[in-house]
Amino acid sequence: MSPRREGHGEDTPTAIDEWVATTGDPDGEADYVQWLQPPDGSLDAQSIHRRFAAAARGDGVTLVDDDLTPFDDGRVTYLSHHSNGAVVVAQWGGPLATLGRLAAALLSDKALSKILTPSRVGREFASIHDGVTDHDPGRTLRRGHQVGWFSESEEQYDIWRQRVTTVRDGHLARLARLVGSSDTVARGSLFEDLHGLVATATHLYHAAGIDLTITLRVPDTASLAADDNRRHDFCAFLRHTVPKQTVYGVHSGYRMLFETRPSKLKRRLPYEVEEGATVDMTASWVLAGPTMTALQPTLTEVLDATSDAVREPIADGTEAAPELAIAVRDGTTYSAIRDVVDDIAGATDTEWATSTRRRLVRRCLRSFGPSESPARASPYDAAESLLRAITHTGDGPDSDAVERAAAQLPADRFRPDLPPTATKLYATLLRTAEPCGRSELINRAGISGSSYDRHIETIANLCRVQSVPASSRQKWTVTPTVTPEGQAEPLPTPVWWSGYGTAVSRPPARTAYSASQPVPVNTRQPHAWLNRLCRHTGLHPTAERVTSSWWLWRPDATPTLQQTMYTPTHAVRTEQTPDQTQYSATIRGGDR
Repeated sequence: MSPRREGHGEDTPTAIDEWVATTGDPDGEADYVQWLQPPDGSLDAQSIHRRFAAAARGDGVTLVDDDLTPFDDGRVTYLSHHSNGAVVVAQWGGPLATLGRLAAALLSDKALSKILTPSRVGREFASIHDGVTDHDPGRTLRRGHQVGWFSESEEQYDIWRQRVTTVRDGHLARLARLVGSSDTVARGSLFEDLHGLVATATHLYHAAGIDLTITLRVPDTASLAADDNRRHDFCAFLRHTVPKQTVYGVHSGYRMLFETRPSKLKRRLPYEVEEGATVDMTASWVLAGPTMTALQPTLTEVLDATSDAVREPIADGTEAAPELAIAVRDGTTYSAIRDVVDDIAGATDTEWATSTRRRLVRRCLRSFGPSESPARASPYDAAESLLRAITHTGDGPDSDAVERAAAQLPADRFRPDLPPTATKLYATLLRTAEPCGRSELINRAGISGSSYDRHIETIANLCRVQSVPASSRQKWTVTPTVTPEGQAEPLPTPVWWSGYGTAVSRPPARTAYSASQPVPVNTRQPHAWLNRLCRHTGLHPTAERVTSSWWLWRPDATPTLQQTMYTPTHAVRTEQTPDQTQYSATIRGGDR
């Protein structure tokens, strides 16, 4: 979501994106399918799983803007499993190669040994759908879910596993021969077989009660936007692949809606369709890349158009069928980050009040939102910071604890709205328990003295950064967010600020207040302006916390702060005289 920078001066945990990209060489000692777990133990495997799973916003396709480091070897795919969830992380390598990577991971020896196990599905698959089906398990999988390579003689787990691994290895061997080949007939046949193998796998995961999230990393989204052929391939992959991962009850949604071959249509279980019913997804899809959300209109149009290709009897209304509606959602918005907070709270049994959750969302947006779009953030950074904070505190962390955890992220992912050196200074202060002076900050942040001198004023203008009286040199610290105890909605009394440094307990009715010493106004830095007011008024710290509940307007009615980031709660009045401009706003206390 922002240009990459150098890391913080102090030691920080290995960036997740960095070690994920360090795949090793599968032609050497590395595996083609690897477990998704950190090499340094900075987060446990369960937290890593939750970090990747949290980005998915329900069924359908979720788009995430995220600066990605390309895999050292794009042939490697990652697999994660926790409780009733599974995550596959693969790098986009073109339609055919990507299909092969997904099939290789979903039906890998690792997956068959830890996820699709006999203890989960049953020795004769009797545990699918929690053991409750209208037909015998084999028939349900074969004629309902349309699971392939699963004859009546292969309804015993060990026999099926031997068959499916043989099929998997055969398809992957063909893939190795055909990647880059111009043999369109052979490639077309392999496309069909790999589509069937991937659909077989996702339907088995669904029948086994496993929530599957498939993440496709696209490090170079710019090429998709600029190159018509690459964009066409990407869109075609989604158009032909995503709808196949659909289900209605125990029935393959794709076979219900799109199949036209009489022989295939005859081999289906009978079904009834409720009015207004829609198909479900056997897998949630997350597409991540630097500018992935820019493709939302295109991908929405592509997947919406799939509905026009249903079988003719369904299209003309003579045959009943559930509706196909595949949502394409933006995973970086306020509501998406709110979903991440809710998901992490539920997964970790963390109790956060509604007001606390709102503050956490706003703090995540402030911590990870770039200056050009401050109301957006990476769900991966939000989830990772929340999980780190929960791990460190052992209880429901507040927004300050989450921001401290966020400061452990690489400098390119934390506060991208600030200059890189200012980010290092602010992150250093957040990680330091005691106030720091100039030399200490320079050493800990790993910056030069001249860089400190150029950027210290930038972080000094952040509302929580305060100067601390010292015996000799000036020191800085980050003050905690103060909220009244025992309130469900911890917001202090509204405070009225005037552009000339006066604050009173309620908005003035008609009078414009001004202080004896005017405060310089820089409309491009409203936070700095408010901080100067804090210093002039000397108010209690609880009144100095600026929340999302304010707008600052110029006399020409142009907001100097992003409207999408903040919610107005009170009218804002401005006055202008021939030689000066006055700025006024109503503010509620809280965190920013």
